[in-house]
Amino acid sequence: MAVIAVFTYKVRPGRFGDVMAKLQQAAGPEFESPVMPRAVRLLRNAVPGPDTASLILHIEYDDMAAYGARTAWENRNPAWQELFAAKPDSPEELESVQLLVAL
Repeated sequence: MAVIAVFTYKVRPGRFGDVMAKLQQAAGPEFESPVMPRAVRLLRNAVPGPDTASLILHIEYDDMAAYGARTAWENRNPAWQELFAAKPDSPEELESVQLLVAL
């Protein structure tokens, strides 16, 4: 049964390029793990308009075991933790996380 992790980020004004650079770095080979997502989609809310300051990241896994294995790997990886650590100067702020299971 597919599992989808949904992360909603608020992007600080003028920092969209920095967020994209961070996500590109996260997709690099140094962050590959034995279990990887099935699909990753980055979405922007179209309402109220093109300058909306939030991004929605959907990460799909084959099942809960795959999600758990990847999450455990991320929690053990200091470089990953540093990349996504909440800092005052981060270009984004995590607003919410949802974990959805397909029926």
